[in-house]
Amino acid sequence: AGPHPAPAGRPGLHGAGRLALLAASAAVVAAAVVTVPMPVAELAPGPALDVPSMLATGGPVHPVAGRLLLTSVSVSEPSAAGVVGAFFSSDRELVRSTGVVPAGITPEDWAAAQVQVFHDSVQLAAAVALRAAGYPVEVGGGGAVVWAVVAGGPADGILRPGDVVTGLGGQPVTSAADLVAEVSRVPAGSAVAVTVRRGDRQLVVTVRPALSSELGRPALGVAVEDAAPLVRLPFAVDVSRTDIGGPSAGLMTALAVYAVTTGADLTAGRVVAGTGTIDAAGAVGAVGGVAQKVVAAADAGARLFLVPSSEAAAARRAASGRPIQVLPVDSFDAALRALTGHGPAGVSPAAAG
Repeated sequence: AGPHPAPAGRPGLHGAGRLALLAASAAVVAAAVVTVPMPVAELAPGPALDVPSMLATGGPVHPVAGRLLLTSVSVSEPSAAGVVGAFFSSDRELVRSTGVVPAGITPEDWAAAQVQVFHDSVQLAAAVALRAAGYPVEVGGGGAVVWAVVAGGPADGILRPGDVVTGLGGQPVTSAADLVAEVSRVPAGSAVAVTVRRGDRQLVVTVRPALSSELGRPALGVAVEDAAPLVRLPFAVDVSRTDIGGPSAGLMTALAVYAVTTGADLTAGRVVAGTGTIDAAGAVGAVGGVAQKVVAAADAGARLFLVPSSEAAAARRAASGRPIQVLPVDSFDAALRALTGHGPAGVSPAAAG
């Protein structure tokens, strides 16, 4: 899959186009999905990529003895033979095309959105990692601006384009990534209060997120972009890939930034893979495509797989018969403890390097 530049001139898309579809999971964005004419798409194990080797940072750089892999789901248009093969495969899955690219959202906007939200999640992950390492960071924002509502989705008739979501379930929402993380924690079908700024009014509305059977987590059925996003880091951090989409590499990115910046030995020479979103507080959120990601990790030689606790059972089913151990975690600190037996206490910028 190649790079997907943000579309130019689309109404409601501002600046760098920081937007996220709440129904999407992290995946390598396959070019084929932009022109899928069939009613189904195929989800398959995607590449498992070593995050430290892709990091570009202006801060300290320490070698990582092992590997820290983000895992992905490849999305493509199946051939007729591919449909039959996927039906009988435990590693591939057929889903409705609208379960990947929701109705009412153009595939081009979806692809560009996923690439952008990945890079936004890198910044948030770097902030979590550098704060744990003792660096001063600042994370803030004005909320998540709704630019499209999926017809027939949970938010249809409740949220409107132009609404700014600033809270969900009593938790503040400062960015699109925050909203993704908070929605993923709401049980499907449960009513949740959504705080919205609509023009000069502040409203509290009720939405019932629906479970996406294809992606395995709740979704509102809206597309959003960050409102006045702000992540201030002590030095630049980014990942040198333009073909990866979605927020679910947040956990592994945070671990990679921490390891590279501090020199902490998180791998002990092992190949460690995982998945999970991460929010500003370091909490790890649910994702989609866990089964495919476990397969991708095992095929890449990983022997440990970090996963949000809520999806540990699905990960263990996928890992059955493969030489890979599933480690459930719910926070960045818990992931550090799972890998090293202790958290980030005592690590400082001076000590790191």
